[in-house]
Formats: sequence, structure tokens, C-alpha cells
Amino acid sequence: MHNQMNLSAAQFRILVIFYSLGGTILVVPGSLTADSKQEAWMHIKLPSLYPNKTLIELNEALLGKWLGKLVSLLFVASTLLFCSQVLFFYAGSFLTTRIIQTPMLAVHLLFMGIVIVGVRLGIETIARCAEILFPWFVTPFLILVFLIFPQIHYENLQPLLEVGAKPIIRSTLVFKSITSLTFIVLLTVFPAHVAEPDQRNCAFFTGSLIGGGIMIIIVLLGILVLGNTYTRIALYPSYELARRIEVADFLKNIEVIMAIMWFLSLYFKTSLYYYATVSGLAQILELKPTEF
Repeated sequence: MHNQMNLSAAQFRILVIFYSLGGTILVVPGSLTADSKQEAWMHIKLPSLYPNKTLIELNEALLGKWLGKLVSLLFVASTLLFCSQVLFFYAGSFLTTRIIQTPMLAVHLLFMGIVIVGVRLGIETIARCAEILFPWFVTPFLILVFLIFPQIHYENLQPLLEVGAKPIIRSTLVFKSITSLTFIVLLTVFPAHVAEPDQRNCAFFTGSLIGGGIMIIIVLLGILVLGNTYTRIALYPSYELARRIEVADFLKNIEVIMAIMWFLSLYFKTSLYYYATVSGLAQILELKPTEF
């Protein structure tokens, strides 16, 4: 199974970036700062001791066959739940309330259908697709930053640390719970399916570092342009940022074009959740690769 699906370190890095941004790039509130990039090392150390095992196989190696399978079943159930949450809250809800007037069920079926096709073709195909589409994520992001920059108001940062340390720590922990801690899903791919052993650890870390850097920029832009209060109460702050873009009187209403980067990050995060569910269940049931 492992020999049939090998990703390059560069492909895995892009998957980590997309995974760390999927969903959170849409709804990250202004009171949060950024992802904890160093948390990636927590997910690297243990798998490095078993470089040829996925998380499911690692559970059985460390906990024994039956306890390991039980823990793996709980993991698979959680990834399926997370997959449905991303699909409902970020894909369906966002599209039907902000962009298109289509029944949410239809959006869910279309979006999930593409996810299923991708997972059916394998993680290597998903990684290659991410590599090809990554420039289509970077370009709208750079356009967003460049065009929204003239609307920055630095006074929105004042007063600094007015709320005290406790709310900042609490919001940071909440953010870590939905970003860094969910990196465990990537252990269904890393390190067993990532080639270039001397580069894959670095790819994991740098991918989370880049994703965290993008989140810092989005949070800062939200506060600097929209203000702390509006950013905090807005359902989709980064979408509201794109709606503010206006160049002279001819470049307006380009938020749908900006939505390309949100759709891409959502797709790959959902695909990784669903891949973890499908591949994890297959390994628990000891199915051969040709059987799933």
C-alpha cells in the first residue's frame, strides 16, 4: 500500500498549507493571533520513530491490536464528523448565504461528490492537484493584500492589550484546538506516504509555518481594515475584506474571484478528512488497497 502512494516533500508541504488554512481562513476572528507553527514538531517526533507506519498502524504497534483498533475507530469517527462540519459550516453555509441562491443540499452533494472522486483516485492524485492549483491560491491572496492595503487604518490597533492577558490566552487556545491539534489527521499520510526522508520533516514544519504566516496577515488585515469590533462579529471576516476592495470606479465586487482561495483550501481540507476516514477504516478492517 505504501509503495503505491508516495508524495514528494514539496507536495506534502502544499497539503499542509491548504489543511492549516481550510475553513479557518474564512472565519478566524480578529481577537486571535495566529497558528502555533512550532506545534508541527509535536506531530513529527513520534512518527519519526516509525517512519513506515500510518497513524492507524502506529496505534496498533503502540497499544496492541484490539485497543489500537478501538482508538483508531474513535479517530475515524472524529475525522468523519470533522469532514461533515467543514462541509456544512464552511462550504454549504458560506456559499448559500453569501454567493449563490441554491439549496444547501445540492451544494453539499456537488462539493462532496468532487471530494469523493479525489479520494477515490488516491492521495497522490490529491497532492498533485494541490501542487497544480497552489498558484491559483497564492495569486488571489496577493491581490487581496495588495488591493486592500490602501484601506488600512493603523489606529485600529489601539489600544494594545486593552483586554488583558486572559482573553488572549483563551482565544489562542481555542484557535489551537481547531488548527494545530487537528494536524494529527496528517499522520494518515505522514511519514509513510511521503518520500524524501531527509526533507519530509522540514516540509511539515515549513508548511505549517507558511499557513500560520498567512493567517497572521489575514487577522491583521481584518483588524486594520474592518476594525476589531466588526472583525469579531462578522461571520466571514476575510470575505468582508474582499468586499471592501474598490479601485477607482471600475474594479468592484470581485469577492467572488477572491473566493477561489477559500474554495481551494476548503476542498483540500475536506479531502484530507475524508481520506483519513476511508483509509483509516480500510486499515482497521485490514482491506487490501484494491478493495477500497
